[in-house]
Amino acid sequence: MKKGIISVLAATAGIAAGAAGVSYLMNKEVKFQKNKVKKFKGYYNLLNQWLILKSEGKSISEYFLRENYKEISVYGMGELGNRLLEELKVCPVKVKYGIDKKAGGTYLGVDIISPEDELDKTDAIIVTAFFDFDEIRKELSKTADCPIISLEDVIYSI
Repeated sequence: MKKGIISVLAATAGIAAGAAGVSYLMNKEVKFQKNKVKKFKGYYNLLNQWLILKSEGKSISEYFLRENYKEISVYGMGELGNRLLEELKVCPVKVKYGIDKKAGGTYLGVDIISPEDELDKTDAIIVTAFFDFDEIRKELSKTADCPIISLEDVIYSI
């Protein structure tokens, strides 16, 4: 009889542990998905504001010229970084180089280097990966000797 009770208790404990494990994993996945949605909403809002500026005849270069940044570098060469390079291609602000973990190659004639490489002096580094801005700024601050600015701050200050 004791064996039967122990078996039932062990099975119950196993079921409870399994349910707790599944619940933990599901909560982790839900949190991950919520963060992903928040990130893409942020990208949408940023791009929408950028389009509003363009429709008003404004350019991102206005920010750099106002701040007297004539030569910058761009951190994050995904879609936002590429759009930034494209817009700055036709203005007096020069992009000296791009910075990305997937370094190598060029885009629009701009060399892309790794964040671990030696960063040549520029007037500012613009971080397009604005959801990770604090972490990126902390790392870049160890080697960069210039302002490190989020693209989000640039767009919303024009």
